[in-house]
Amino acid sequence: MDFIAIENCSKAFGGVKALKGISFSVKQGEIHGLVGENGSGKSTLINILAGSLSADTGKIAIDGEPMASYGPLSGMQYGISVIYQDFSLFPNLTVLENVCLSNQIKDKKAFFSIKKHSDEVKSLLDQLDANISLSDIVGEIPVAKQQMVAIARALNNNPKLLIFDEPTTALTREEINNLFKIIGMLKSKGISIIFISHKIDEIMEICDVVTILRDGEVIDIKQISDVSIAEIEKLMVGASSVYTKHVDDSLISSDSYMLKVKGLSKINNFLDISFDLKKGEIIGFTGLLGSGRTEIATALFGIAPADSGEIEIDGQGVSIRSVQDAVTHGIAYVPENRLTQGLVMDYSQRDNIILPTISKFTRKGLLDEVRMTETANHWIDEVKVKTDDVFKEVKTLSGGNQQKIVLAKWLEMNPKVLILDGPTVGVDVGAKASIFKTIHEMVEKYEMSVILISDEIRELTANCNRVLVMQNGRLCRILDKPEEIDDDYIKGILDEQKRAI
Repeated sequence: MDFIAIENCSKAFGGVKALKGISFSVKQGEIHGLVGENGSGKSTLINILAGSLSADTGKIAIDGEPMASYGPLSGMQYGISVIYQDFSLFPNLTVLENVCLSNQIKDKKAFFSIKKHSDEVKSLLDQLDANISLSDIVGEIPVAKQQMVAIARALNNNPKLLIFDEPTTALTREEINNLFKIIGMLKSKGISIIFISHKIDEIMEICDVVTILRDGEVIDIKQISDVSIAEIEKLMVGASSVYTKHVDDSLISSDSYMLKVKGLSKINNFLDISFDLKKGEIIGFTGLLGSGRTEIATALFGIAPADSGEIEIDGQGVSIRSVQDAVTHGIAYVPENRLTQGLVMDYSQRDNIILPTISKFTRKGLLDEVRMTETANHWIDEVKVKTDDVFKEVKTLSGGNQQKIVLAKWLEMNPKVLILDGPTVGVDVGAKASIFKTIHEMVEKYEMSVILISDEIRELTANCNRVLVMQNGRLCRILDKPEEIDDDYIKGILDEQKRAI
């Protein structure tokens, strides 16, 4: 039986049609995946279901009855709750206060006794197997526990439909497994789930059905058992998979090493790491979170320098004790979290691009504004950022275009070695393909070398000449022909690591 049926829903903002006659349904107790590129209409659809927007045309039926009213409380009244990517919690309030806020809203009381509901909230958290104190300040607990608070708050409304919006972006694999276990428990209780994710492998792992959106339209609805990852990706973008092999081994210099690392160690992080990187080569690093892969990157970039070991850049021994040392020797680092580490979100696109090299635009204490703008425009064209104004704040761009701005600002430095830590985290399939195409073009054009750190096995096998696997701070495997390696092979290695922990 369908819990919710959406029929021919459309929504326009000005002259832009965000949804064009959307129709699909979600059965009771079904986990229904919803995928599409940024701009495909997912967010608009969520806001309509939550009641914060109303459709221009079309019908929505809940348990066979028309959804008669729209408003901030209508979603809650119809049994629909959304767990947003940022959780929408109040960081300065306690766990108990955050979970109980919906009670106060529903009851419409000026004075409300939160303590009276503490047993109910504790019971909800126990159902989620969440070891969280009701008195904990939400902003002071880990992200995975914040997510449990958001789920508990949603369950406090006795929902019939839960919408998860990109729920795994900031989680480790172990935390993702725990989340999927909880979603399975909710399904067993007859709660319907809409699961939105850019990670198609997760859609395949947990969903029963998937609806694919493109440009505001439903392109197809597939049973998970009847579709492959590659087919979903092609339906999303209307093109071949992002995971088609891109590596050109002919670009690698056979006798010229851009980077050599020997015996690199840092107490409690990694031990005796040795590898080399040839000019024009892309090597991948993978392993469980905490295996030491990101720590190697931050050591090479001087954020958290190694305690011992040797580093050579382009045949010369170097000492890297600071970020300035790394930049001086031609190492650039694109961090995983572009929002907090890679960009100044309130700055313009231009200013973000020229920030690391701003000294070269300064003469006698004055900035050369014209040259700064010309340089930023050059890189925006080079890495193909979709923007109409370099002076607009970087926060106005999509995730994929923000990541290209981070890439552009380090390419302006003309690096010899570019370290990319999770360069496609939180971006859609089409943006991933565009980012990797840009990376390969830059490697060929500027003869640099790349270290690519990723959880996504198929990203590595499609884009790297070699893949290095980390385990408990040590380098445990070097895979010389990644294109011959499938998901099961790498997952087997990672499963071995889990058993070893």
